[in-house]
Amino acid sequence: MTGNKGKAMVKIGIVGLGPIGSMHADNLSAGKIPGAQLVCACEQKPVDESKYPGVKIFKDFDDMLAKGGMDAVIISTPSFTHFPLGEKSLKAGFHTLVEKPVALCTEDACGLVKAAKGAGRLCAVMLNQRTTPLYARIKELVESGSLGEINRVDWTMTNWYRPDIYFTSSPWRGTWKGEAGGALLNQSIHNIDIFAWVFGMPKSVRAWCKFGKYHSIEVEDEVCCRMELSNGANATFATSTGEYPGLNRLTIAADKGFLVAENDSLKITRYKCGSLKKYTEETKYMFGVPESEEIVETFEGKGEQHVGVLKNFAGAIEGKEKLEYSAEEGAKSLEIANLMLLSAWTDSQADSPIDGAKYKKMLEKKSAASKLRENPKTDFIVEFQKSFR
Repeated sequence: MTGNKGKAMVKIGIVGLGPIGSMHADNLSAGKIPGAQLVCACEQKPVDESKYPGVKIFKDFDDMLAKGGMDAVIISTPSFTHFPLGEKSLKAGFHTLVEKPVALCTEDACGLVKAAKGAGRLCAVMLNQRTTPLYARIKELVESGSLGEINRVDWTMTNWYRPDIYFTSSPWRGTWKGEAGGALLNQSIHNIDIFAWVFGMPKSVRAWCKFGKYHSIEVEDEVCCRMELSNGANATFATSTGEYPGLNRLTIAADKGFLVAENDSLKITRYKCGSLKKYTEETKYMFGVPESEEIVETFEGKGEQHVGVLKNFAGAIEGKEKLEYSAEEGAKSLEIANLMLLSAWTDSQADSPIDGAKYKKMLEKKSAASKLRENPKTDFIVEFQKSFR
């Protein structure tokens, strides 16, 4: 792991130079990841190699694994390839970071964890929304206990609007074979990750999904879900890729306060008596309400996002810091998304932990009947930065 002028560097190879892979390559080339250096990339489509001076370009992944000279691999390819390519990279002896989702089902996510442990290598997932200051603050408030018991959570995340060209420009998007899901596995997996990070895994899930309601796709583009948290509290989650402008509003009702997160601000209402439960039990006023005070915290920017995750990945490889975005962490949001789909497919409650083998068999049946899109459209315009929420 030696780079320019003898300085220790983690040598990185990227698989896939589409919009997200190119962004990672640009960040590495610009020196935004201290201690990491892009040395090779693999892309089947033609590549303008002048954009990547000193970087070996391969068309075949096996060739890159054999001749790339890297310490770690970033998998930035379509969702259905995350598990097989990630597993191959790990078994070949490379630290590996995969894009979200970590895999298409929890059974395969566990396979990546197992492969990483067997190889003695790190497996990370691009859980970039965890670097968002607003979400980090919410996690801090919940974990510190300053809100008291969580009574109810509601997250409406419907500003993931996508037009038809988003799907029709790709052979795999919006198909069971290519994505194994839609709004849950592709877009809202970010928000579900934050949900699991802050509130933990739910005990049970009951979800209702609409498949191809707004788009000519096989998978879900609208979801309404009710979950039971570990303390018995209710939580609801709604998402859609067919609404505009939509909302991103997270509400937390707790014993010591009430939070509303929206538009990069956090409104916190605190009860002067210290406990809503205590006020409810002790007040003599039939229509009384507790005295409260309200503060609004505002947050500029979204944090380091992808750069922050890559910094942690490189630092963990060097042994300088703990890996914060592990495959085990990435598996949590995937399991919740799988539970939501399972509940919708069976029209019943789905309990955690999920039966991974049973779910994989159901998914394989849907994938077998699924078709990748023939002759995807080529007259599309990509403005990738507009995809972030």
